[in-house]
This record gives sequence, C-alpha cells and structure tokens, in this order.
Amino acid sequence: MNASFLIADDHVIVRRGLRNLLHDQYHASDISEVATCKELLAVLNARSFTLLLLDLQLTDGSTLDHLGKICEEHPEMKVLVYTMRSEEVYAQRVLALGGAGYLSKESNEEEVVRAIRQVLQGKEYVSTSIEDHLQEKDESAKNNPLHLLSDRELGVMDDLLAGLGVKEISLRLGLQPSTVATYKARLFDKLGVTNLLDLQRLAKAHRHHAE
Repeated sequence: MNASFLIADDHVIVRRGLRNLLHDQYHASDISEVATCKELLAVLNARSFTLLLLDLQLTDGSTLDHLGKICEEHPEMKVLVYTMRSEEVYAQRVLALGGAGYLSKESNEEEVVRAIRQVLQGKEYVSTSIEDHLQEKDESAKNNPLHLLSDRELGVMDDLLAGLGVKEISLRLGLQPSTVATYKARLFDKLGVTNLLDLQRLAKAHRHHAE
C-alpha cells in the first residue's frame, strides 16, 4: 500500500516489531522511527505521515503534552496511540485531543493489525471493553476522581506512583521543582489524599489494571 508510517517509541525492540509488522502486513517501505519528543516534533515539522504509531511516554517526556497540537497541524495524519498506559484513564483524553485510536501494548498481533487497518480506513479504534466504558453514563464513571485531573497532573501522579521524587520528575519534564510541587499539591487536593500510600490506594481503586 502507498502509506507512510512514523513509529514513536523509546524501546528499540518495540519499534523493530512494529516495523516488521508493517512490512509484512502492508508491504510498507516508508517507515520512520523516533525515540524522543524532540525527535518526534522535528520530524513532523519536516513532513507528515499517513499514520503515527505513538507511545504516550518517550525518554524526554509525555507525548500527551503535544498530541493536540500534532493532530491540529497534521489533520490528514492518523494517530494511533500504542502504550502501556491505562486505557480507562487515557483513552478518552487521546480521542478528545484528536487521536484516532488507543491500543494497549498487551494486545496480540491480530488486534494490532486490526487496529491499524481500522484507523487507516478512517475509523476510530478502542478495545471493546473501553468502547463499552466510554459509552457508559452511569454514576460510577461520572464520579471517578481521576477525571478531575489535568493531563499534566495525571502525568505527575504516574511518576509519583512509579517512585520518582519531585526533583526527578522536574528533570524528566524539564520543569522547575517548585512547579512540579505545585502540580503534586494540586492533584493531592483534587483527590483528597495527603500521602503517597493513599494516592496509590485511590489509583488502584479506580483502575482495572496497573500501568
């Protein structure tokens, strides 16, 4: 097929696997790879692609911070997020920012092929469980406190739960420690928690699987 692909992932083995799959399934020859947000933005500044396969976390930061702008500046390019991040928390945000699909790295090869094909056909793709979840309008979904957090606050929360401290998070995100501390205080306030243990318990209670 006459399509161009960009793979944005910080793990070489993932990029290699996706490259082989695209070659085998679509006979694709126009395939580019990036491992950082900086590389991603530089490549997209030079050209566009038919499909961007995007991990939410690269070595130098969260691609969620750039997704809205990427989709706005490349309206013809489809973006399929392929990540380990929790679908319940992030899928709806990705779609709202203009992403065409959300796929877990736990998916088997058949589902990956199906997702890519569906997105290339101009359709949205999410797993069946997430599709059902997004369609639900019950009170439990409405009252999920994680929905109160901004994308940046969610990212800081994920880093805190991963064991990173404020200084480590500030270095990774390129922010001042005081700014990260403000995000931390704000998300603690929104969630009504006062320590990391309570934060961990609350996050587990509102997610069906760990990230």
